[in-house]
Amino acid sequence: MRRVDSLRCSLWGRTFGSPVMLASGTAGFGLELHRMGCLEGVAAVVSKGTTLRPRAGNPPPRVWETRLGLLNSIGLANPGVHHIVSEVLPEADSLPCPVIVNVSGDTEEEFAEVVSLLEGSPVPFGYEVNVSCPNVARGGMAFGSDPVVVERVSGLVRSASSRPFSVKLTPNAGDMAETAMAACAGGADAITVCNTFLGMKVDWRTGRPAMRRGVAGYTSPALLPLVGASVHAVSEAVGVPVLASGGVSHAEDLLELMAAGAEMVQVGSLILRRPGAAGELLREAGELLP
Repeated sequence: MRRVDSLRCSLWGRTFGSPVMLASGTAGFGLELHRMGCLEGVAAVVSKGTTLRPRAGNPPPRVWETRLGLLNSIGLANPGVHHIVSEVLPEADSLPCPVIVNVSGDTEEEFAEVVSLLEGSPVPFGYEVNVSCPNVARGGMAFGSDPVVVERVSGLVRSASSRPFSVKLTPNAGDMAETAMAACAGGADAITVCNTFLGMKVDWRTGRPAMRRGVAGYTSPALLPLVGASVHAVSEAVGVPVLASGGVSHAEDLLELMAAGAEMVQVGSLILRRPGAAGELLREAGELLP
């Protein structure tokens, strides 16, 4: 843990005046927010999850607001890596901040295949390897819960790219510190802590879950202490930057996760409610510092 006295940070050889990143799945590729003038204060956009083939995603409802947070069950809906390379990334090259492409796969080898195809574009600053998506039928939990598999996936991605990448961990299985060390052993250049927590909303009148798949990914400001504890544990275990993700709703939350050991902090659900929240957080955090 450390005392935070500056908002300047560095990642993969680049210095940033803001520690605020946009979390995967909440900002697309940043294009709509850019057109709205809402990328002020954003150090980097972590893109929507990208897979080898197009995915329609899970059936609706996909998002359910709870009293204290948000459930989502999107299912990695995306047009597939070929479309993203040819149509989306050229437009994203105009953004005022770098793009980190979130990558997922149905098999270990698919992670590397997606990255290999993305290598054909000059746009990605790096990658976020999603071994932890809690709301898809295949992949996700199966990959992220086993350190041996995580190390193998990291090694395959490392062989496919010279660009830096982070591995996004799951809070729903295993020891995150152990899994983080396995990711680094495979070649990861950062660790993202963490993906959404498993949650469920049930209609007591019918006994049926709100989401078709039952469980979904849960985000909430109430999760901040859990994310903080995991950030601290992982930052103590590895020698690469830790990117915190989850629980941020105020500027003090941002500073708290940095004090726990995060180099940069991803903001997600807050952007859905207030698209310009990154700039607000940066200004308010600056006012709090001595």
